[in-house]
Amino acid sequence: MTRPPPASPSPAPPAPESTESAGRIVEQALALSATLDDARTQAEAGVLIDLAGLEERVAHLCLAAESLPRGEARTLLGPLGDLVAALAPLAAALTDQQARREETIAAALAGRDDPHTARQRAAAAYGRSGNPAAPGRPDDTP
Repeated sequence: MTRPPPASPSPAPPAPESTESAGRIVEQALALSATLDDARTQAEAGVLIDLAGLEERVAHLCLAAESLPRGEARTLLGPLGDLVAALAPLAAALTDQQARREETIAAALAGRDDPHTARQRAAAAYGRSGNPAAPGRPDDTP
Protein backbone atom coordinates (compact mmCIF):
# COMPACT_ATOMS: atom_id res chain seq x y z
CA MET A 1 0.00 0.00 0.00
CA THR A 2 1.37 3.40 -0.90
CA ARG A 3 1.09 6.35 1.31
CA PRO A 4 -0.36 9.59 0.05
CA PRO A 5 2.17 12.37 -0.32
CA PRO A 6 2.56 14.50 2.81
CA ALA A 7 0.12 17.36 2.97
CA SER A 8 1.57 20.74 2.40
CA PRO A 9 1.59 22.91 5.49
CA SER A 10 -1.54 24.97 5.85
CA PRO A 11 -1.12 28.54 4.75
CA ALA A 12 -0.59 31.13 7.43
CA PRO A 13 -3.63 33.20 8.27
CA PRO A 14 -3.81 36.34 6.21
CA ALA A 15 -2.21 39.37 7.78
CA PRO A 16 -4.36 42.41 8.40
CA GLU A 17 -4.80 44.47 5.26
CA SER A 18 -2.62 47.28 6.49
CA THR A 19 -0.02 46.18 8.96
CA GLU A 20 1.75 49.05 10.59
CA SER A 21 5.36 48.92 11.65
CA ALA A 22 6.22 49.51 15.29
CA GLY A 23 7.96 52.74 14.29
CA ARG A 24 4.87 54.02 12.50
CA ILE A 25 2.68 53.15 15.50
CA VAL A 26 5.06 55.07 17.77
CA GLU A 27 4.82 58.09 15.43
CA GLN A 28 1.03 57.91 15.52
CA ALA A 29 1.01 57.55 19.31
CA LEU A 30 3.27 60.59 19.69
CA ALA A 31 1.07 62.64 17.35
CA LEU A 32 -2.04 61.61 19.25
CA SER A 33 -0.34 62.42 22.54
CA ALA A 34 0.45 65.92 21.24
CA THR A 35 -3.18 66.30 20.15
CA LEU A 36 -4.36 65.31 23.63
CA ASP A 37 -1.94 67.76 25.26
CA ASP A 38 -3.19 70.55 22.99
CA ALA A 39 -6.80 69.62 23.79
CA ARG A 40 -6.00 69.75 27.51
CA THR A 41 -4.45 73.21 27.15
CA GLN A 42 -7.50 74.45 25.27
CA ALA A 43 -9.92 72.91 27.79
CA GLU A 44 -8.02 74.55 30.65
CA ALA A 45 -8.44 77.88 28.84
CA GLY A 46 -12.19 77.31 28.62
CA VAL A 47 -12.31 76.49 24.92
CA LEU A 48 -14.82 73.86 23.90
CA ILE A 49 -12.94 71.08 22.18
CA ASP A 50 -14.03 68.49 19.67
CA LEU A 51 -12.88 64.98 20.48
CA ALA A 52 -14.61 63.40 17.50
CA GLY A 53 -12.46 60.67 16.05
CA LEU A 54 -10.39 60.15 19.21
CA GLU A 55 -11.87 56.74 19.95
CA GLU A 56 -11.32 55.65 16.35
CA ARG A 57 -7.67 56.76 16.39
CA VAL A 58 -7.01 54.91 19.65
CA ALA A 59 -8.77 51.78 18.36
CA HIS A 60 -6.63 51.88 15.22
CA LEU A 61 -3.43 52.10 17.28
CA CYS A 62 -4.52 49.22 19.50
CA LEU A 63 -5.41 46.98 16.57
CA ALA A 64 -2.16 47.81 14.83
CA ALA A 65 -0.19 47.02 18.00
CA GLU A 66 -2.04 43.73 18.46
CA SER A 67 -1.12 42.66 14.93
CA LEU A 68 2.60 42.96 15.63
CA PRO A 69 4.75 40.06 16.80
CA ARG A 70 5.04 39.99 20.58
CA GLY A 71 8.64 41.25 20.65
CA GLU A 72 7.87 44.26 18.47
CA ALA A 73 4.67 44.99 20.36
CA ARG A 74 6.61 45.17 23.62
CA THR A 75 8.57 48.12 22.23
CA LEU A 76 5.29 50.04 22.19
CA LEU A 77 4.63 49.76 25.92
CA GLY A 78 6.35 53.09 26.68
CA PRO A 79 4.72 55.22 23.96
CA LEU A 80 1.28 53.68 24.45
CA GLY A 81 1.64 54.02 28.23
CA ASP A 82 2.50 57.70 27.76
CA LEU A 83 -0.61 58.06 25.62
CA VAL A 84 -2.76 56.53 28.35
CA ALA A 85 -1.12 58.83 30.90
CA ALA A 86 -2.00 61.87 28.74
CA LEU A 87 -5.68 61.00 29.08
CA ALA A 88 -5.84 61.67 32.84
CA PRO A 89 -4.89 65.38 32.68
CA LEU A 90 -7.27 65.87 29.74
CA ALA A 91 -10.10 64.21 31.66
CA ALA A 92 -9.35 66.43 34.68
CA ALA A 93 -9.35 69.57 32.52
CA LEU A 94 -12.67 68.59 30.95
CA THR A 95 -14.16 67.86 34.37
CA ASP A 96 -13.01 71.27 35.66
CA GLN A 97 -14.32 72.97 32.52
CA GLN A 98 -17.73 71.35 32.98
CA ALA A 99 -17.82 72.34 36.65
CA ARG A 100 -17.05 75.97 35.75
CA ARG A 101 -19.81 75.97 33.13
CA GLU A 102 -22.29 74.55 35.61
CA GLU A 103 -21.29 77.18 38.19
CA THR A 104 -21.77 79.94 35.60
CA ILE A 105 -25.20 78.63 34.68
CA ALA A 106 -26.19 78.26 38.33
CA ALA A 107 -25.03 81.83 39.05
CA ALA A 108 -27.00 83.17 36.08
CA LEU A 109 -30.12 81.32 37.18
CA ALA A 110 -29.68 82.71 40.70
CA GLY A 111 -29.43 86.25 39.31
CA ARG A 112 -25.71 86.65 39.86
CA ASP A 113 -24.45 87.50 36.43
CA ASP A 114 -20.85 87.45 35.50
CA PRO A 115 -19.17 90.89 35.20
CA HIS A 116 -19.04 90.77 31.41
CA THR A 117 -22.81 90.30 31.08
CA ALA A 118 -23.53 92.91 33.78
CA ARG A 119 -21.31 95.41 31.95
CA GLN A 120 -23.18 94.75 28.69
CA ARG A 121 -26.55 95.34 30.39
CA ALA A 122 -25.30 98.54 32.02
CA ALA A 123 -24.03 99.83 28.68
CA ALA A 124 -27.37 98.98 27.06
CA ALA A 125 -29.28 100.74 29.86
CA TYR A 126 -27.30 103.94 29.23
CA GLY A 127 -27.72 103.66 25.50
CA ARG A 128 -24.14 102.79 24.76
CA SER A 129 -22.94 99.61 23.19
CA GLY A 130 -19.62 98.63 21.72
CA ASN A 131 -20.83 100.36 18.54
CA PRO A 132 -20.59 104.17 18.94
CA ALA A 133 -23.28 104.86 16.35
CA ALA A 134 -25.79 102.16 17.20
CA PRO A 135 -28.88 102.23 14.99
CA GLY A 136 -31.78 104.12 16.52
CA ARG A 137 -29.60 105.86 19.11
CA PRO A 138 -28.42 109.42 18.81
CA ASP A 139 -24.73 109.89 18.89
CA ASP A 140 -23.94 111.53 22.25
CA THR A 141 -20.67 113.10 21.16
CA PRO A 142 -20.60 116.93 21.06
